[in-house]
Amino acid sequence: MSSTVALSSFLPNAGIDRLHFFAQPRLTALLSAALAAGAAALLAILAATGMVLAPEFANFVLLAAAVGALAGFCHWRKHPWRLTDSAIITSVVTLSLLLCGLVSCMGLRLGLPIADGWLARGDALAGFDVRMVSEYVAARPALSSLLHFAYNISGPLCIAAVGWNLYRGDRLRLWQVVATIVAAMQITALLSVLFPAQGASVSLGLDSLQGNGLPYGAGTYSVAEFWHFYSGSDLLVTLGDLNGIVCFPSFHTVMALVILQGFATSPVKWAALAWSALTIVSTVPMGGHYVIDLMGGILVWIVACRLATWACPVTRSDGDVTSSASSEL
Repeated sequence: MSSTVALSSFLPNAGIDRLHFFAQPRLTALLSAALAAGAAALLAILAATGMVLAPEFANFVLLAAAVGALAGFCHWRKHPWRLTDSAIITSVVTLSLLLCGLVSCMGLRLGLPIADGWLARGDALAGFDVRMVSEYVAARPALSSLLHFAYNISGPLCIAAVGWNLYRGDRLRLWQVVATIVAAMQITALLSVLFPAQGASVSLGLDSLQGNGLPYGAGTYSVAEFWHFYSGSDLLVTLGDLNGIVCFPSFHTVMALVILQGFATSPVKWAALAWSALTIVSTVPMGGHYVIDLMGGILVWIVACRLATWACPVTRSDGDVTSSASSEL
Protein backbone atom coordinates (compact mmCIF):
# COMPACT_ATOMS: atom_id res chain seq x y z
CA MET A 1 0.00 0.00 0.00
CA SER A 2 1.37 3.38 -0.92
CA SER A 3 2.05 6.18 1.55
CA THR A 4 -0.68 8.17 -0.19
CA VAL A 5 -3.25 5.55 0.77
CA ALA A 6 -1.79 5.43 4.26
CA LEU A 7 -2.23 9.16 4.57
CA SER A 8 -5.66 9.69 3.10
CA SER A 9 -7.81 6.57 3.01
CA PHE A 10 -8.08 5.32 6.59
CA LEU A 11 -11.69 5.52 7.72
CA PRO A 12 -12.52 5.52 11.47
CA ASN A 13 -14.87 3.33 13.49
CA ALA A 14 -14.81 0.19 11.38
CA GLY A 15 -13.22 -2.49 13.55
CA ILE A 16 -10.27 -0.24 14.31
CA ASP A 17 -11.03 -0.25 18.01
CA ARG A 18 -9.94 -3.89 18.10
CA LEU A 19 -6.40 -3.13 16.92
CA HIS A 20 -4.11 -4.05 19.79
CA PHE A 21 -0.38 -3.51 20.11
CA PHE A 22 0.22 -6.83 21.84
CA ALA A 23 -1.47 -8.70 18.98
CA GLN A 24 0.55 -6.95 16.26
CA PRO A 25 3.74 -8.91 15.49
CA ARG A 26 4.64 -6.63 12.58
CA LEU A 27 4.25 -3.50 14.66
CA THR A 28 6.29 -4.98 17.50
CA ALA A 29 8.95 -6.07 15.01
CA LEU A 30 9.18 -2.63 13.38
CA LEU A 31 9.45 -0.71 16.65
CA SER A 32 11.95 -3.22 18.05
CA ALA A 33 14.05 -3.10 14.88
CA ALA A 34 14.10 0.71 14.84
CA LEU A 35 15.22 0.91 18.48
CA ALA A 36 17.75 -1.89 17.97
CA ALA A 37 19.25 -0.06 14.96
CA GLY A 38 19.58 3.12 17.00
CA ALA A 39 21.15 1.27 19.92
CA ALA A 40 23.59 -0.56 17.64
CA ALA A 41 24.63 2.73 16.01
CA LEU A 42 25.16 4.31 19.43
CA LEU A 43 27.30 1.40 20.64
CA ALA A 44 29.38 1.58 17.45
CA ILE A 45 29.93 5.31 17.90
CA LEU A 46 30.92 4.86 21.54
CA ALA A 47 33.43 2.17 20.57
CA ALA A 48 34.89 4.20 17.70
CA THR A 49 35.22 7.52 19.53
CA GLY A 50 35.89 6.53 23.13
CA MET A 51 33.11 8.84 24.29
CA VAL A 52 31.12 7.97 27.41
CA LEU A 53 27.63 8.90 28.54
CA ALA A 54 26.93 10.75 31.77
CA PRO A 55 24.94 8.72 34.33
CA GLU A 56 21.97 11.09 33.93
CA PHE A 57 20.99 9.35 30.69
CA ALA A 58 20.19 6.22 32.66
CA ASN A 59 17.21 8.07 34.14
CA PHE A 60 15.51 8.10 30.74
CA VAL A 61 16.11 4.38 30.28
CA LEU A 62 14.70 3.68 33.73
CA LEU A 63 11.70 5.89 32.99
CA ALA A 64 11.02 4.05 29.74
CA ALA A 65 11.38 0.69 31.49
CA ALA A 66 9.04 1.71 34.31
CA VAL A 67 6.37 3.02 31.96
CA GLY A 68 6.75 -0.07 29.79
CA ALA A 69 6.22 -2.24 32.85
CA LEU A 70 3.11 -0.20 33.63
CA ALA A 71 1.82 -0.92 30.13
CA GLY A 72 2.33 -4.64 30.66
CA PHE A 73 0.50 -4.48 33.98
CA CYS A 74 -2.41 -2.59 32.44
CA HIS A 75 -2.65 -5.13 29.65
CA TRP A 76 -2.57 -8.01 32.12
CA ARG A 77 -5.24 -6.41 34.29
CA LYS A 78 -7.32 -5.55 31.22
CA HIS A 79 -7.43 -1.86 32.02
CA PRO A 80 -8.84 0.56 29.39
CA TRP A 81 -6.80 0.33 26.20
CA ARG A 82 -6.04 4.05 26.14
CA LEU A 83 -4.04 3.69 29.35
CA THR A 84 -2.10 0.71 28.02
CA ASP A 85 -1.38 2.31 24.66
CA SER A 86 -0.40 5.64 26.22
CA ALA A 87 2.14 3.89 28.42
CA ILE A 88 3.63 1.91 25.53
CA ILE A 89 3.85 5.02 23.36
CA THR A 90 5.54 7.02 26.13
CA SER A 91 8.08 4.26 26.70
CA VAL A 92 8.90 3.67 23.03
CA VAL A 93 9.07 7.34 22.04
CA THR A 94 11.26 8.18 25.06
CA LEU A 95 13.83 5.59 24.01
CA SER A 96 13.57 6.59 20.35
CA LEU A 97 14.09 10.27 21.07
CA LEU A 98 17.03 9.52 23.36
CA LEU A 99 18.74 7.34 20.75
CA CYS A 100 18.05 9.82 17.96
CA GLY A 101 19.58 12.69 19.91
CA LEU A 102 22.65 10.75 21.02
CA VAL A 103 23.39 9.19 17.63
CA SER A 104 22.91 12.41 15.63
CA CYS A 105 25.10 14.44 17.99
CA MET A 106 27.79 11.95 18.96
CA GLY A 107 28.06 10.63 15.41
CA LEU A 108 29.64 13.94 14.43
CA ARG A 109 32.77 12.91 16.35
CA LEU A 110 33.42 10.32 13.65
CA GLY A 111 34.60 13.28 11.55
CA LEU A 112 33.04 12.32 8.24
CA PRO A 113 33.42 14.98 5.52
CA ILE A 114 31.16 18.00 5.97
CA ALA A 115 28.41 17.86 3.38
CA ASP A 116 27.51 21.55 3.04
CA GLY A 117 29.25 21.81 -0.30
CA TRP A 118 27.32 19.12 -2.11
CA LEU A 119 24.07 20.14 -0.42
CA ALA A 120 24.56 23.67 -1.75
CA ARG A 121 25.35 22.30 -5.20
CA GLY A 122 22.17 20.26 -5.04
CA ASP A 123 20.20 23.43 -4.33
CA ALA A 124 21.87 25.15 -7.26
CA LEU A 125 20.94 22.29 -9.58
CA ALA A 126 17.36 22.51 -8.32
CA GLY A 127 17.33 26.25 -8.99
CA PHE A 128 16.63 27.09 -5.34
CA ASP A 129 18.18 30.15 -3.71
CA VAL A 130 18.24 29.93 0.11
CA ARG A 131 19.67 33.43 0.42
CA MET A 132 16.84 34.96 -1.61
CA VAL A 133 14.18 33.13 0.45
CA SER A 134 15.76 34.12 3.76
CA GLU A 135 16.10 37.76 2.73
CA TYR A 136 12.50 37.77 1.47
CA VAL A 137 11.24 36.50 4.82
CA ALA A 138 13.51 38.86 6.78
CA ALA A 139 12.01 41.82 4.92
CA ARG A 140 8.53 40.86 6.15
CA PRO A 141 8.42 40.81 9.97
CA ALA A 142 4.90 39.41 10.20
CA LEU A 143 5.80 36.48 7.93
CA SER A 144 9.03 35.96 9.84
CA SER A 145 7.16 35.76 13.15
CA LEU A 146 4.59 33.35 11.73
CA LEU A 147 7.25 31.03 10.30
CA HIS A 148 9.22 31.17 13.54
CA PHE A 149 6.11 30.13 15.47
CA ALA A 150 5.33 27.34 13.00
CA TYR A 151 8.89 26.02 13.23
CA ASN A 152 8.90 25.94 17.03
CA ILE A 153 5.45 24.42 17.51
CA SER A 154 5.93 21.44 15.17
CA GLY A 155 6.99 19.12 17.99
CA PRO A 156 3.95 19.87 20.20
CA LEU A 157 1.67 19.48 17.17
CA CYS A 158 3.08 15.99 16.55
CA ILE A 159 2.14 15.15 20.13
CA ALA A 160 -1.30 16.64 19.48
CA ALA A 161 -1.68 14.42 16.38
CA VAL A 162 -1.01 11.36 18.52
CA GLY A 163 -3.33 12.63 21.24
CA TRP A 164 -6.13 13.32 18.77
CA ASN A 165 -6.18 9.74 17.51
CA LEU A 166 -5.91 8.41 21.04
CA TYR A 167 -8.90 10.55 22.03
CA ARG A 168 -11.09 9.54 19.09
CA GLY A 169 -10.22 5.85 19.46
CA ASP A 170 -8.62 5.37 16.05
CA ARG A 171 -5.97 2.88 17.17
CA LEU A 172 -4.93 2.00 13.63
CA ARG A 173 -4.00 5.57 12.75
CA LEU A 174 -2.64 6.14 16.25
CA TRP A 175 -0.09 3.37 15.91
CA GLN A 176 0.70 4.20 12.32
CA VAL A 177 1.60 7.73 13.35
CA VAL A 178 3.69 6.49 16.29
CA ALA A 179 5.48 3.90 14.14
CA THR A 180 6.19 6.55 11.51
CA ILE A 181 7.72 8.87 14.10
CA VAL A 182 9.89 6.17 15.67
CA ALA A 183 11.16 4.82 12.35
CA ALA A 184 11.79 8.32 10.97
CA MET A 185 13.76 9.32 14.06
CA GLN A 186 16.25 6.51 13.65
CA ILE A 187 16.54 6.86 9.87
CA THR A 188 17.15 10.59 10.25
CA ALA A 189 19.78 10.11 12.94
CA LEU A 190 21.71 7.55 10.90
CA LEU A 191 21.64 9.67 7.73
CA SER A 192 22.73 12.79 9.62
CA VAL A 193 25.86 10.94 10.78
CA LEU A 194 26.75 10.07 7.20
CA PHE A 195 26.13 13.63 5.93
CA PRO A 196 27.15 16.10 8.67
CA ALA A 197 26.44 19.71 7.77
CA GLN A 198 26.29 23.10 9.50
CA GLY A 199 23.38 24.31 7.41
CA ALA A 200 22.72 26.91 4.74
CA SER A 201 22.49 29.92 7.08
CA VAL A 202 26.00 29.26 8.35
CA SER A 203 27.66 28.31 5.08
CA LEU A 204 26.11 31.26 3.23
CA GLY A 205 26.85 33.77 5.99
CA LEU A 206 23.24 34.72 6.64
CA ASP A 207 23.77 35.40 10.35
CA SER A 208 23.61 39.14 9.57
CA LEU A 209 19.85 38.74 9.09
CA GLN A 210 19.41 37.84 12.75
CA GLY A 211 17.91 40.81 14.51
CA ASN A 212 17.29 42.34 11.10
CA GLY A 213 14.07 40.56 10.24
CA LEU A 214 14.91 37.05 11.42
CA PRO A 215 14.94 36.08 15.11
CA TYR A 216 18.28 35.57 16.83
CA GLY A 217 19.49 32.01 16.39
CA ALA A 218 17.52 31.40 13.19
CA GLY A 219 19.42 28.78 11.24
CA THR A 220 22.47 29.01 13.52
CA TYR A 221 21.20 27.96 16.96
CA SER A 222 23.14 24.69 16.93
CA VAL A 223 26.49 25.85 15.54
CA ALA A 224 28.31 25.69 18.89
CA GLU A 225 27.06 22.17 19.57
CA PHE A 226 27.95 21.08 16.04
CA TRP A 227 31.59 22.03 16.46
CA HIS A 228 31.67 20.76 20.04
CA PHE A 229 30.92 17.28 18.76
CA TYR A 230 32.60 17.46 15.36
CA SER A 231 36.02 18.72 16.37
CA GLY A 232 35.95 18.80 20.16
CA SER A 233 37.94 16.58 22.49
CA ASP A 234 35.57 16.13 25.43
CA LEU A 235 34.78 12.46 25.94
CA LEU A 236 32.01 12.84 28.52
CA VAL A 237 28.60 13.54 26.97
CA THR A 238 26.01 15.22 29.18
CA LEU A 239 22.36 16.02 28.60
CA GLY A 240 23.21 19.71 28.26
CA ASP A 241 25.47 18.96 25.29
CA LEU A 242 22.61 17.75 23.10
CA ASN A 243 20.79 20.00 20.67
CA GLY A 244 18.83 19.62 17.45
CA ILE A 245 21.79 19.75 15.07
CA VAL A 246 20.50 17.62 12.18
CA CYS A 247 20.74 19.39 8.83
CA PHE A 248 20.27 16.58 6.31
CA PRO A 249 17.61 15.26 6.23
CA SER A 250 15.24 17.85 7.69
CA PHE A 251 13.37 16.30 10.62
CA HIS A 252 11.10 19.35 10.84
CA THR A 253 9.89 18.39 7.36
CA VAL A 254 9.20 14.89 8.67
CA MET A 255 7.26 16.34 11.61
CA ALA A 256 5.23 18.57 9.31
CA LEU A 257 4.12 15.52 7.33
CA VAL A 258 3.42 13.55 10.51
CA ILE A 259 1.10 16.37 11.62
CA LEU A 260 -0.77 16.07 8.33
CA GLN A 261 -0.80 12.29 8.62
CA GLY A 262 -2.24 12.40 12.13
CA PHE A 263 -5.02 14.87 11.32
CA ALA A 264 -5.80 13.60 7.80
CA THR A 265 -9.29 12.37 8.71
CA SER A 266 -10.09 15.03 11.30
CA PRO A 267 -12.31 18.11 10.90
CA VAL A 268 -9.14 20.25 10.77
CA LYS A 269 -7.46 18.30 7.97
CA TRP A 270 -7.31 21.31 5.63
CA ALA A 271 -5.89 23.51 8.37
CA ALA A 272 -3.37 20.75 9.07
CA LEU A 273 -2.42 20.70 5.39
CA ALA A 274 -1.88 24.47 5.33
CA TRP A 275 0.06 24.44 8.58
CA SER A 276 2.25 21.54 7.46
CA ALA A 277 3.12 23.44 4.28
CA LEU A 278 3.94 26.51 6.37
CA THR A 279 6.18 24.43 8.63
CA ILE A 280 8.09 23.02 5.67
CA VAL A 281 8.64 26.54 4.31
CA SER A 282 9.85 27.67 7.75
CA THR A 283 12.69 25.16 7.75
CA VAL A 284 14.64 27.28 5.28
CA PRO A 285 14.90 30.66 7.06
CA MET A 286 14.38 29.38 10.64
CA GLY A 287 16.14 26.03 10.48
CA GLY A 288 18.87 27.03 8.07
CA HIS A 289 18.08 24.13 5.75
CA TYR A 290 18.93 23.53 2.14
CA VAL A 291 16.07 22.51 -0.14
CA ILE A 292 17.85 19.16 -0.51
CA ASP A 293 17.33 18.70 3.23
CA LEU A 294 13.59 19.14 2.73
CA MET A 295 13.57 16.60 -0.09
CA GLY A 296 15.48 14.22 2.14
CA GLY A 297 12.94 14.75 4.92
CA ILE A 298 10.07 13.98 2.53
CA LEU A 299 11.77 10.76 1.43
CA VAL A 300 12.41 9.73 5.04
CA TRP A 301 8.72 10.28 5.85
CA ILE A 302 7.62 8.24 2.82
CA VAL A 303 9.85 5.32 3.81
CA ALA A 304 8.81 5.49 7.47
CA CYS A 305 5.13 5.80 6.54
CA ARG A 306 5.31 2.80 4.24
CA LEU A 307 6.97 0.79 7.00
CA ALA A 308 4.24 1.89 9.41
CA THR A 309 1.56 0.89 6.89
CA TRP A 310 3.19 -2.52 6.55
CA ALA A 311 3.25 -2.85 10.33
CA CYS A 312 -0.42 -1.78 10.67
CA PRO A 313 -1.97 -3.05 7.43
CA VAL A 314 -5.49 -2.28 6.29
CA THR A 315 -7.77 -4.80 4.59
CA ARG A 316 -11.06 -4.04 2.87
CA SER A 317 -14.08 -6.29 2.83
CA ASP A 318 -17.77 -5.50 2.34
CA GLY A 319 -17.03 -1.79 2.42
CA ASP A 320 -15.43 -1.96 5.85
CA VAL A 321 -11.90 -0.94 6.70
CA THR A 322 -10.15 -3.05 9.33
CA SER A 323 -6.66 -3.99 10.33
CA SER A 324 -5.62 -7.42 9.17
CA ALA A 325 -4.57 -8.31 12.68
CA SER A 326 -7.84 -7.17 14.28
CA SER A 327 -9.79 -9.30 11.84
CA GLU A 328 -8.00 -12.31 13.29
CA LEU A 329 -8.91 -11.50 16.91
